[in-house]
Amino acid sequence: MSPCARTKDPLAAPARPGAFRHILEVLAAWARLVRARCLPRRAIQPRRAPAVLLTAALLLGSCLLLLSPPTTAGPDATLYVYAVTPLRARALEQKIEDSMPGVDVTVFGKLSDFKTALEASPPSAALSPRPVLASLNRNADLQGLKAGSDAEQYLLVSTRSLTRDMLLSLRYGMIDLVERKALPKFVAGLLGVSDAPEVRRVTKIEDLLQLLQFQTADAVLLPERFRADFESKSKMHFTMLSLSTAKVGLVAVTFLSDRQFIEGAIRKLPRHVLADLGVDEWK
Repeated sequence: MSPCARTKDPLAAPARPGAFRHILEVLAAWARLVRARCLPRRAIQPRRAPAVLLTAALLLGSCLLLLSPPTTAGPDATLYVYAVTPLRARALEQKIEDSMPGVDVTVFGKLSDFKTALEASPPSAALSPRPVLASLNRNADLQGLKAGSDAEQYLLVSTRSLTRDMLLSLRYGMIDLVERKALPKFVAGLLGVSDAPEVRRVTKIEDLLQLLQFQTADAVLLPERFRADFESKSKMHFTMLSLSTAKVGLVAVTFLSDRQFIEGAIRKLPRHVLADLGVDEWK
């Protein structure tokens, strides 16, 4: 599935119900006409009239079906997803879609693509971290929870020793959760400082590790749930600092249409899929 809303094949849709009714009416009229014209000949050719009628009916029916423009079936419910996860977008997309029959799911790997698609082709619902929805001026109609909390702890991770006095002088790396221009201010809020620092935004968790490896950032902000996986992928020694201010809203859902159907499908997502999204239940 491409990172954009899918277009259904109109040729695969059934013909309009009215078209079949019209075909039957035309066939009946044609049958009456053929029968009337064949009556004088029945004594001479008693068995040819039914053959002629059948051939004519088949030809007419075929023509009407070919000429009748196909129509598409009603669109499925659609869900757009942007989530902070180590999974590739296609892998997460497949897992969610397999768990939501009747819902067309698209997972985006980039926040910019997610936002563009929301504006160009609005889905039935959109699922993303709460700061993303807030940046789009969308309400969190359905909030994900982890151990009863609607926010998760982010850790400050560096290859150097960290103290709170150093926070204003460091260069940071952060997963893209808000607009590019708004990200430094967002990070300042997580650090609990007044001045916006220099920030490098990335799209994947593994990119944060590369920022530290190539020293393009002095520290990165990492969701605590990825700590073990992050450490296992490098031989570098990390210093980690937990700040009380560094909490980020978990994934939430905003509904744009078809809420009743798609909300039921989201609430029925299995635990292993919820774990990939960083939550264990909805409220």
